[in-house]
Amino acid sequence: MLFHRLGLGFSPSASNPGRRHCYVGASALDQLLETPGALELLAEALEVAASPAALSLVELLEAIRRRAIHLAVTHSAVRGLSVEEIIVVTAYASSLFDHTAWKRELLRRPSQQELTDACRSWLMQRARVVEPGSFLGRARWPLVGRASQDLRCPEQFVVALAPFAEPEALGTELDRLTNEASFAHEHYVACCPATALGYLRQHAHSTQPVRWDSLVLERKLRAAGVGLLLVERDGVLLQLPARYDSRPPLCVANGFG
Repeated sequence: MLFHRLGLGFSPSASNPGRRHCYVGASALDQLLETPGALELLAEALEVAASPAALSLVELLEAIRRRAIHLAVTHSAVRGLSVEEIIVVTAYASSLFDHTAWKRELLRRPSQQELTDACRSWLMQRARVVEPGSFLGRARWPLVGRASQDLRCPEQFVVALAPFAEPEALGTELDRLTNEASFAHEHYVACCPATALGYLRQHAHSTQPVRWDSLVLERKLRAAGVGLLLVERDGVLLQLPARYDSRPPLCVANGFG
């Protein structure tokens, strides 16, 4: 069933298929809502007052939305989030959904090597030379792409990329990484949606009481001018553009290489 036909605003893919909520694409959110039994599980996890068995489909959807809106405007763990974000976070965080194929797919993370290979392929579309950042004295940036072998070439263009397979590593390294985001024209962090969501979860549970912030990762990256790439089975998606620095990179100015 297409939920937008019910006029309840639960089908982002109908109006904006590129929209993402907590790193989950619109079509994946539709798949969650259309998974048999998912609405009843959402109602239970969100503590909807009415019994799901006593409600029609339309009534159940409306009850879920009303409950999500209430949580968004009160002192709850999801205060300030959109209805769609609350649905994603609820399904992601609740063990009630652990048996679903939707959650198993959401939690799937590529290995570090698979992630690095995907990022290298993306970088090769923008650069002629890709090498470890350690060659330029920037070991925290495993992949650095350049337009030319000659670091002093006037048309040189340098892109630095750091892929993270695990949210723990992302949380540990991010501050130190962004402090070094000054030697290339563009800098990117790459991870899969599950890693990005894991980072949000870590941040949520680092506060007392628990509080989810859907933009905490992107705010931190945006403040440093670092872009975000999401790596999925279908390829690499640009989630947050990097700030372009037109000044000569430090690796050129300092003569690394």
